[in-house]
Amino acid sequence: MHAYEEKDFKILIVDENVQFRNTLASRLRLQGYNVEFASGGFHLLHVLETYKDYCLLIMHEDMFDMSAEEIILLVRTNKTKTDLPILFISQNNDNEEICDKIFKGANEFIVKTSNFQPIIERAKKYFTLLKNS
Repeated sequence: MHAYEEKDFKILIVDENVQFRNTLASRLRLQGYNVEFASGGFHLLHVLETYKDYCLLIMHEDMFDMSAEEIILLVRTNKTKTDLPILFISQNNDNEEICDKIFKGANEFIVKTSNFQPIIERAKKYFTLLKNS
């Protein structure tokens, strides 16, 4: 049996902002992670039904076809916070929205800035948790 490595840690990003998504994916790939995309809420749910080996979901804002809240609730019907951690990224740093997303099932809420390091650090955290479990 081989040691669990970064390339085995599959991250799924659902984001309509192509520039942000691609930049984030590049930074995560530089860390050695396997990164894929979903183009909207329904696509995300289809991907999760078809491929069950994702280790982290990164969601940026609402999608054109489904609200972030609805996506989180639907993901949580089949996957626990331990099974598939969800990082929610938003420009809105309203405490009520943050609490709501966490209550609905997001593991963490990150306020979007030009600094990608907080997101990369959370990916490392969940990779380490999985690797040591």
